[in-house]
This record gives sequence, structure tokens and C-alpha cells, in this order.
Amino acid sequence: MARIMVVGASGFVGAHTARRIVEDGHEVCAVAPAPEPCLTAADVRRMRFVAGDVTDPRSIAAAVGSFAPDAVVGLAAWGEGGEGLMAAARADRARADAVNVAGLRNLLEACRQRGVSRIVWASTGAVFGDPDRYPPDGRPDEDARALPETAYGDTKRRAEEVSREFRRAHGLDVAGLRLPLVFGPGLWYRGVAARILDLFSAAAAGGRVALDMPPGPLDLVYVKDAARAFAFLAAAPDPLDAMYNLHVCAPTAAELVRVVRTLAPGLSVVLNETAAANRFPVMRGERLAALGFAPAWSLREACADTLAAARR
Repeated sequence: MARIMVVGASGFVGAHTARRIVEDGHEVCAVAPAPEPCLTAADVRRMRFVAGDVTDPRSIAAAVGSFAPDAVVGLAAWGEGGEGLMAAARADRARADAVNVAGLRNLLEACRQRGVSRIVWASTGAVFGDPDRYPPDGRPDEDARALPETAYGDTKRRAEEVSREFRRAHGLDVAGLRLPLVFGPGLWYRGVAARILDLFSAAAAGGRVALDMPPGPLDLVYVKDAARAFAFLAAAPDPLDAMYNLHVCAPTAAELVRVVRTLAPGLSVVLNETAAANRFPVMRGERLAALGFAPAWSLREACADTLAAARR
């Protein structure tokens, strides 16, 4: 059993990750300004909760020092307003910089000072630009050049630079995991995944929904598989690479709708294929697969689990 700290544990991905690590038999310390919005009272009873904020170096250093973790998972990100990480960074770039970039530096420095060498943190596929910029097939691997076209993607590009700096200068075993679009139970904010949220809400109610979605493939991961990937890397026995892309599936919107319709026959969907404001590539994920990670949820299973949660 390891002692693993999850920073940003009150968020959508953070709460699922903290639960997954507890289920794997490890001792977990959840760190966030407050348990809300995603950690329940039952969750908090299964782990230690410490109030902490990555924008406050003393706060996060005290949290790391009080728990003395074997590994840290860093999932804090600026998402104020409920419209998602993209919109939050666009609306308040200074705050996004403070959390996504300087906040990661504060966390890594706290780990360095207290002898915690294994840190896994959440980056994003939004560090990449338009798929057309990644020949020959538009699918970047971990070593492809970061060419972000959004404020959020740019904050994560600079966070990746901070991460690599701490690997080089201090020998920390720090690794970023680039997430694609994440969906599943507990998704509370709108953002890029808003249409997917609308789809499952309508399916749970047996109603009708009109969706404006791009026609191309959506790089998707079920939140419970994202949580499993963070837990896997945090507990991996061998040293990690600097960066991993998480790729699980890439259905089109039409394919996703077809799967959900088989689970909710009363659902009526009008799908309007519209161009997205930003196009993101489907990432290659061979490096994580080579390390031994494999997703546990098929698209149909993930949709069924999300729908069951929505109905509850």
C-alpha cells in the first residue's frame, strides 16, 4: 500500500481519481480548497481531506509535509464559472496562469523540498493545434510540437515546460498525462463537453435533444478510465517518461449518438454537424500502452454507466 496525495481532488476527474486510488488499496490524502463540488461526505470518510490551494505555496507545502506521500497526482486547474476549462482560461487568463502554471510549479517545489519524487499531473490534448499541422495523419504523439490555439492549451504548454524543468534540474520523476475530452458521471460543468452532457440528460429523461457537434472524430475518454490511468502511473514501479498521451477511442458524434440510442430507445436526437471553433487532433497513445496500461471500459459500457448515473 502506498500513500498517494491527490491535489485538485474535488474536481470532476480529481474525485474519480481519488476514489480509484482508494479502491486500489492505497492510503489517499485529498487536497483542495473544499470538498465541493465533487467529493461527497462518503468520499471524505474513506480518505484524509486537507484544505489546500496550489496558488498558495505555504498552503500546498504544508499539505505535502503533513501527509508525506509516496506519490502525488496533480489535477488542480482553473475552471471558475461552470463553463469549462477552455472558457475559464479565456475569461481570466491571469488566474488560469496562476493555477495551471504557477500552481504546478508550487506543487513541484513542495514535493522537491520534502523528498517526494513521483508526481503525475494532468496536461491536455489542447496543447496541440489543428490536426492539419500534424502530418501525415493528423495524430500527434508525445514528442510532437505543442502548437496550442487556445488560452487553456497555452497554459498547459507552459506547465509542460515547468514539468520538464523540474525533471532536468532536480531529478524528479514527474510525468504529465495529456487528457482528451473526458465524459462520465459527475460531469457538472458545460464547456467543450456540454453537448455530450445534453445527450445523456435527454437520454435519461427519454426526451428529445438537438445537438450541434462537429462531424469529425472526438478524442474521448471515460472519466473512470482517466482515473485508472492516473492511479496506474502514480503506482508504476519503474521511472516514468516526461509525457504520456491518453488515447482510448475516437467516435464521431453520429457514432456516439447511435450507441446512446441503443441504450435509450425513447431518445430522439437531431444532430446538426457544425464546425467547431477549434479543432483538436486525435492523439496517439502508444507510450502509455507500452507501459502496460489498457482501458477497462468500452464506449458502450461507458455510455451505459453514464446513463445509469444520469437516471439516478
